[in-house]
Amino acid sequence: MAAATDVPPMQPSLGGSAGGAAPRRHTERIALGVLMGLAFLVVAWMAAPLLVGLALGTVLGFTAQPVEARLERKWGGRRRLASAVTTLLGGLMMAGGGAFAAWIVAREIVAAIAWVQELMSPTGPRLLGPRAVRWLALLGVHREAVEERLRAELGHFANLAAQATGIVVQASFGVVLTLIVALWTMYYVLLDWPRIARHLERLLPLDPRHTRALVDEFRHVGRTAFVGSIAGAIVQGVLAGIGFAVFGVPQPITWAAVLAVTSFIPVVGVPLVWVPAAVWLVASGHLVRGLLLTAWSLLVVGALNDYVIRPRLVGRGTDTHPLLTIVALLGGISVFGIAGVIVGPVVMSLFLATARIYERERNADEEEAGVTSGGTAAPPPP
Repeated sequence: MAAATDVPPMQPSLGGSAGGAAPRRHTERIALGVLMGLAFLVVAWMAAPLLVGLALGTVLGFTAQPVEARLERKWGGRRRLASAVTTLLGGLMMAGGGAFAAWIVAREIVAAIAWVQELMSPTGPRLLGPRAVRWLALLGVHREAVEERLRAELGHFANLAAQATGIVVQASFGVVLTLIVALWTMYYVLLDWPRIARHLERLLPLDPRHTRALVDEFRHVGRTAFVGSIAGAIVQGVLAGIGFAVFGVPQPITWAAVLAVTSFIPVVGVPLVWVPAAVWLVASGHLVRGLLLTAWSLLVVGALNDYVIRPRLVGRGTDTHPLLTIVALLGGISVFGIAGVIVGPVVMSLFLATARIYERERNADEEEAGVTSGGTAAPPPP
């Protein structure tokens, strides 16, 4: 009896606790994931004012990764030094290019205001040419009334130009802050991107293969959207400036710079500049010049750049439908502002990549189910 009493009693609760450990751990993991998601939303809300700098720095890092990799190999694997030098070169190029563009635009705006003031003067040149005057006479419209209206509009334009110059000066602090955020982001993207990609593979509830595919799509589309937008804007500005200078549009450099900026607006951005210039040429009596400028803008500035020059500069790396591209650009700009030029195509591309991965996995599951049941797998969709 004594020996029997020394035997410890059975503890059935141990089995129950061991069996309940897995569900509890699963619940804790779900709760942790929800908490992480909520914290991410708060962080995204705090980072919203810096969205332009973060997006710009990220795509700059993606674009400069080949340069950083070449410097790292040349300097014996010193990644931190290679990232810092690459970021410094990018910052110098951005600051130098921005200062040069600002100087040209400011100089041309001053010249444009002086030209407008000369046109507004009663002793200034006639705003309407002889041919336009004859057309107005046929319509029963007096030239003096039209010229008075044009002078009033030119005065309004001069006031807007002066106000725009003041706004640019006031916004310089925001531009500098955006540049600083972009360069810091660029540096850490160059330095830590392999580690960031590995963390994403572990954190996202996806197959590592799918995570790598989405990350590669993000890098590729971000780089393509950035390079394509910048290269297209520069080329269109240069081509438009050539047309403005050849066909006699006043202040061609100013209007070329304005067109390069408005070219970031899809579909309507470029015509916003060259259509008024062509109308002005026709109204001033230069019908042939106005028609030639229209043809140049449609065929060279628009079609040649979009279908020949830009694909050669960027490469045909994406297969996004044109309608989805327009939706991504217009929707991205309306939601995210100027950053939507890059953010919109990236979000649309990630959606399409996710849809392709899902379709591929579903087809694989259907084929596996057909083979397992002894049937014939359905052919994949075209």
